[in-house]
Amino acid sequence: MEVEHFSHPDHPLILINQVLEYSCELVICSGCEGPIWGPGYSCTSCYFFLHKKCAELPLEIKRRIHPRHPLHLLAKSPYKGGYGCDRCHKTFKSFVYHCSFCKFDLDIKCAFQPGFFYADSQAHQFSHKDHPLILNEEQEYHGEIVMCSVCKGPMSGPSYCCTSCNFFLHKKCAELPPEIKQHLHPEHPLRLLPNHDMTCDFCNETCCESFVYFCIVCEYNLHIKCACPPCIDAADQNQRHQFRRLMNPLSLKSISFTCNACGTDGDDSPFWCIMCQLVVHKKCISLPRTLKTALHHHPRIIHTYHPQQRIESINKYCGICCREVDTEYGVYYCPDCDFVAHVDCSREYGDSATEIIVENEEEQSVTVDDQVMEPSFRVVREIKHGEERIIEEIEHFSHQHNLILNDKVDDDLKCDGCMLPISTPFYSCASCNFFLDKTCIELPRRKRWQYHESQLILSWNRGSHSWQYHEFCHVCKQDFRGLRYTCDVCGLWIDVRCFKSILEDSFKHGGHEHPLYLPADRKNILRCSNGGRGFAPWETDDGEIIPHCSGCCVSEESRVFFKCVVCDFKLGMKCATLPYKARHEYDDHPLFLTYINENDYQPSCIICEKDRDPKLWFYRCEECDFDAHPECALGKYPYVKLGVVSTYPKHPHPLALVDKTEDYRPQACDTCGEPCDDLALECTDPNCDFIVHRKRLQCFMSLIW
Repeated sequence: MEVEHFSHPDHPLILINQVLEYSCELVICSGCEGPIWGPGYSCTSCYFFLHKKCAELPLEIKRRIHPRHPLHLLAKSPYKGGYGCDRCHKTFKSFVYHCSFCKFDLDIKCAFQPGFFYADSQAHQFSHKDHPLILNEEQEYHGEIVMCSVCKGPMSGPSYCCTSCNFFLHKKCAELPPEIKQHLHPEHPLRLLPNHDMTCDFCNETCCESFVYFCIVCEYNLHIKCACPPCIDAADQNQRHQFRRLMNPLSLKSISFTCNACGTDGDDSPFWCIMCQLVVHKKCISLPRTLKTALHHHPRIIHTYHPQQRIESINKYCGICCREVDTEYGVYYCPDCDFVAHVDCSREYGDSATEIIVENEEEQSVTVDDQVMEPSFRVVREIKHGEERIIEEIEHFSHQHNLILNDKVDDDLKCDGCMLPISTPFYSCASCNFFLDKTCIELPRRKRWQYHESQLILSWNRGSHSWQYHEFCHVCKQDFRGLRYTCDVCGLWIDVRCFKSILEDSFKHGGHEHPLYLPADRKNILRCSNGGRGFAPWETDDGEIIPHCSGCCVSEESRVFFKCVVCDFKLGMKCATLPYKARHEYDDHPLFLTYINENDYQPSCIICEKDRDPKLWFYRCEECDFDAHPECALGKYPYVKLGVVSTYPKHPHPLALVDKTEDYRPQACDTCGEPCDDLALECTDPNCDFIVHRKRLQCFMSLIW
């Protein structure tokens, strides 16, 4: 991007994403005299650089420290030599905000310290329309008794003020929301309006504040203090709720209410917090602040009464039962991801975490059994760009050579960890054909999984004969060759391609419009059994019908289904982990996973020439009008890397792993004599016809021994 800047009128400036050095010298910004490490603007004709933020400074500002006149941005000092900043009293020669009337100067760092902003709120519009209000974070009142014009309380803390009229507002009063929903009046929203001697319908006192929250349908009024109580969340404010029974139980009367703690209805005598007006069940008074649950992969979930104030992006569905969550009421949420859960679901499947209140400290600390994230690699070489750390070379436990960071990808490359098409950035071996993408590199060596009782270990068969062994994922029921998570207790194996999909509680797939969830239930936990000689599979209730996958219409043997809570869509692990892009020798272009083709009148597979079901997923090349079944496009063993070469003492030449399909000339296995029409080990010497079945264990054993 090219811009014209007033500070450098002779030449245009070009935006550079990463400014590091120029002619082996450190690059200095001409605006603030600081070094440039990140994005910046540069003149290609001369030595002139600007930080991106310095180039985009406003030409005129107003500041409370100099309220009488605006300050104008100048490229250099208006005086001979440098200038002295009237705030920090330091001398500068770079950009300056200057008042020509008062000879007042501010350097740009002092001009944009946190706290100099204008109020633009409904409270500001109601209370003081004539002039803008300027934020003061410095809390300077010099012993004067200054009152807030909205709540009539004394000023303390951050505030907005009008220097022309000596008008003040608390920051929280100036930023009152224009509309709220209150559980004291749940039928309609309440709007912020100017007060006209109204009486609060909650406390029955006359409102003395300048504003009230008002329902125009019911003519219901609330004080500002009653509508926005100080106790937003007792756990956050390091204070306990002061609950009182709202009705005398001896009166034999009851109140119908919705509990603010758990979101379920009640018809008994509720308890009410006099500080924040929360109405809760008796059982919810002692609700655990923190829980640990085996059905979520992070170590703790936290209760909050106000999800919309605590969580920026609220998941609308419970991560345990997959039903909708009402975010107007209390939930348990994960501080590390987008997981939320009903309070009742969390209590059913959770255990209280250890909670310790530290004496003589303002903060409450919570300790939990966090898992140790042991990395799977060792850093060999890294570089630093400012605060950013770039790892250039690593030593990974799965490979005998060091791996180097790479950003140039070939369409045919696959990651040796998950066997999916490689994506940038990735790490590659300079000595052999070995690649690992960044997501596989970042997998921890040990990991807890919410659907298994024991800890799983990231592993890899690295021996000279490692590719002989039959690797089979117990989740997707497919052969694979790559990184896997294993259980030393029961022998469970999970391909990392599957593991990365089932690690999260929900995910968004391109084949469906709604989020998909892996239902969390205790019967879905894989239990270690048989004294470490096997694992117990997912339980099946008597008479239970195993559903069919919406992508392939096949019943999933492993019973691991992602489900949509909005509609009747289910996705098995095999389809959920299909690569988005594939290659086939019959087409020069990449094939893309396609979910529906409305113009498909006579669908057929180009590879096998058989009909396709137009409702099922397929791979397609738009340029060639090439359609294929997923199993035809990917092959029988899409996650087994072919061409792996090794040597054996029983044969003089290296052997390579090949897939003998119907297109190959049938060859007899040198061990059993049967035709090799599947995965096989073939001699790489063109003059030698040696070949052996891979699937026959006795063939391997006779070959090794």
